[in-house]
Parts: sequence; C-alpha cells; structure tokens
Amino acid sequence: MKQIEFFITPEGKIMVQEQSSGLYEYDANCKELVQYVKGIIEFQFPDAFEALEKLYERSKPNKAYFDYLITHRFIRCNFGKFDGLSYDIDDGIMHIEEVQCPIVCECPYRGVICKPKVLGLTDRQKEIARMSASGHTHEEIAAKLGISCSCIKNVLYRIKKRFRLKSSKEIVKLLVTTI
Repeated sequence: MKQIEFFITPEGKIMVQEQSSGLYEYDANCKELVQYVKGIIEFQFPDAFEALEKLYERSKPNKAYFDYLITHRFIRCNFGKFDGLSYDIDDGIMHIEEVQCPIVCECPYRGVICKPKVLGLTDRQKEIARMSASGHTHEEIAAKLGISCSCIKNVLYRIKKRFRLKSSKEIVKLLVTTI
C-alpha cells in the first residue's frame, strides 16, 4: 500500500511525503514514482491523460521527460498544500484537492486536467456503485433497478477491474474522492 502526499512549496517546488521514503523533491529523476502516478492518471482520469499527452506531444520523443511533464502538470493542478487530512494517493486512488490557481477563470483545462472527473463509467454503473457504497445489498439494488443480481455483481466486478481495485471498500474510496 502506497500512501503519498504532494505539496507545493512557496518557491514552487513539488515536494513528496511518502510513507516509506520520507520527504523529497519531485523531479524527472523520480522515475518509479513518475510511472506510478502516470498509470493512475491514465486509468482513473483518461480524459485528463489524453489532454496532457496532446499538451506535451512535442516532448514525446524523450519518453521519460514526456511522462514527467504529464505527471508534473497533473500534480500542480490537483494537489496544493500539505493538508494532513488524507493522502493525495492512498493505495492507488487519487484524492483530488481544490488548488488556488491564478488563471482558474481562463484555464481551458478546468474540469479536464484541473479538478478532473473520473470518466469511463456510465450513469447506470455510477448509480450501482453509489448504491453499493451506501450499503445496499446486491439483491436490494437489483430489485430497485429492475435488473438481475448477477448483473449487479458483474457491474461491480468490471468497475473493480477497470480501476484496478481489490475490494468493494476501494470502490467506496473511489466514489467519495472522485465520482
């Protein structure tokens, strides 16, 4: 389980507080962390990932730097102060924060890169996930929505698989923080 907190210093540096490694500066040399963060962005926020790829496409020939630019921008736009309330990444799930951005009104990436929404789930999948997260049984959800219990189980299984989640508890964490 990885627990990571990002924060921006007054000088504009991104700092990382990792449960196992202590405090350090986030830069292009953090190759393992860059790949870990990139993977989460790609699966949890596909529209943000696509926008970031387009934004930095001129750097694509240098793959390591390209990946760093994508993650660096995403971190800057979605994690700000050292808040201590929850980790920004907790076991593979990102907890997006409100960031004070000076160009928030003019930013074309608001709602895409900054404050992104988890996409890739239909309204029905979100409804089933929310009901499950609220404590409803598969049978209760099936009866309320007029579909089979096996359909409910299948939807929840696909959500877990899509976001690489291990349990229904992790669906709850995903819902609370991003959907």
